Amino acid sequence: PVIQIANTVTVYGEDKPMVQNVFTLKGCLPIVGAQVISSDEEEDMLMKWRAFLEATDPDIITGYNVQNFDIPYLLDRAEALSKGKGRSHSKAKLANFAQWGRIKNTKAKMKDTMFQSSAYGRRSNVETTIEGRVIFDMLPYMQRNHKLSSYTLNSVCSEFLGQQKEDVHHSIISDLQDGSDEDRHRLAVYCLKDALLPQRLMAKLSVLVNYVEMARVTGVPVSFLSARGQQIKVFSMILRKCRGEKLLVPTLAKSGGAGGDVGYEGATVLDPIKNYY
Repeated sequence: PVIQIANTVTVYGEDKPMVQNVFTLKGCLPIVGAQVISSDEEEDMLMKWRAFLEATDPDIITGYNVQNFDIPYLLDRAEALSKGKGRSHSKAKLANFAQWGRIKNTKAKMKDTMFQSSAYGRRSNVETTIEGRVIFDMLPYMQRNHKLSSYTLNSVCSEFLGQQKEDVHHSIISDLQDGSDEDRHRLAVYCLKDALLPQRLMAKLSVLVNYVEMARVTGVPVSFLSARGQQIKVFSMILRKCRGEKLLVPTLAKSGGAGGDVGYEGATVLDPIKNYY
């Protein structure tokens, strides 16, 4: 089940978050500087979080590995709760849960993708589309732009921020959730720190400034910069230049010709002469 969802909402450029809260399943002791919203049922907690997302209306959703774990998990869990025998109660409650975007009656959509680039290598991802919002995951950003021995959030924050997460090992999370309000308080503080650190990392490394400027210069959406390679940026700039010169770039079929059966000759690849030089 989803047991807690922690959120930090920040206006870009400000030092402190405007809102910090955590949605918990079952009770939790108060947390200084943060709002605790408790629910007895998982469906209620998920819908309260969705209402919060709609009310704050963020442009960017960020976190650490949210693209491949947190966001798909929330969507999959809501779907699982809505299916099966005796689930009509859950299905009715969660009918609009996946409507996270800015277009009415449009749900967030997930698909598995494979990204391959000579610069960044080959990676499989879950690509989620939330209309009108950019999902900016700090984990792939760190993997693309920094050579580190470890890419765990603890290791990265220790390197760049000089601080680490709260000391809660993943193996005891279930025990804390099943424990007292004080145990869930400890877990909530851990989750809040997890939500805050990626934002601090983003601010420290001027990530948003760099990406917005790169998008402006190359003429591609910000989401392309994290989901695609170098070629789309160059091609976009060529298209922009051609438009100014009143030129059109033809769209060729991938087979190499309009008929679909015309091939084209690639580069000559010579066999290497193996030796020690």
